[in-house]
Amino acid sequence: MDREILHVCMTMDVERIEAFSPTGGPPDWAFAARSVQSYCNVLAGRGMSATLFVVPDTAVEQGALLRQIAEDTGTELGLHMHPQCWKDHHLRVVDYDYFGGYSGAGQLEILSEALVQVEDLLGDRPRAFRAGNFSANDETFRILGELGFTHGSVSQPGRSAPQYRACWADADPDVHFAHDAFRLVAGDLDFVEVPLTSDRERTDHWTGVGDVRVEGATPVEIAKAVRQEVGRQVGNDVPVKHVCLLTHNFVNYWSDQAEERGRLGVLTEALDLIDEIADDLGLAVRGSTIGDVRDAFLAARGQVKGV
Repeated sequence: MDREILHVCMTMDVERIEAFSPTGGPPDWAFAARSVQSYCNVLAGRGMSATLFVVPDTAVEQGALLRQIAEDTGTELGLHMHPQCWKDHHLRVVDYDYFGGYSGAGQLEILSEALVQVEDLLGDRPRAFRAGNFSANDETFRILGELGFTHGSVSQPGRSAPQYRACWADADPDVHFAHDAFRLVAGDLDFVEVPLTSDRERTDHWTGVGDVRVEGATPVEIAKAVRQEVGRQVGNDVPVKHVCLLTHNFVNYWSDQAEERGRLGVLTEALDLIDEIADDLGLAVRGSTIGDVRDAFLAARGQVKGV
């Protein structure tokens, strides 16, 4: 009997370099390129494809590289947005809010311009979205739907960071259609939300939840969050089982050396532990993009892709 699939989404927020990014970024473009290439190559070596959420100005600088990586590794290219780091906004950062601090009309204006900026650079119009700091409000999913986004990883259930306009306490932790008026619950928008995986038993991180981004957590901490969430999904017979992990392009994924702050070993050990957890739970790991999870979700509901 075939095992049920555990979709493992390995995502990276692809930021602008730190000289233009008050919210943080790689030290230079060479480091940024090496980080993305190394991360995607490690995953591809395990038969997995990443999802890269790319800020517009990095698409301008490295679009050709990102398109080539996507072609070589099956990586999905989505849109990422930090209003403070976009265009020349870093020169007067106090004039700009986090994404969730803007009205629906403001979000529509920002994303409409950003889509025009990146469409040719990333090869296709992005269908996946994540805002910086998981910043969003009750108008965000409706605006994403209006602009033709069909899926994303917008939420971190448990996050409580009002300073970043990012409040996700008690948000739906499973793959679901987004709601057009209330961000925390499932609805009927044609936008499939794939929530970030966190250790929701912990509250001692600055996000208000057990944040297990690959650059900051140990493999054991990542595995604990995965076992907790996937075990719950199995127990509740959730139709689409998933893990969604986060990292950034300011992380060294080509080295294990502590003096280089290398995280290659953390990444590979965490993936090994996820394989073990899946096996324990009778599941088969599939390295999936966020778009792949959308397709699986629609299939589980008996719907046709794109409908």
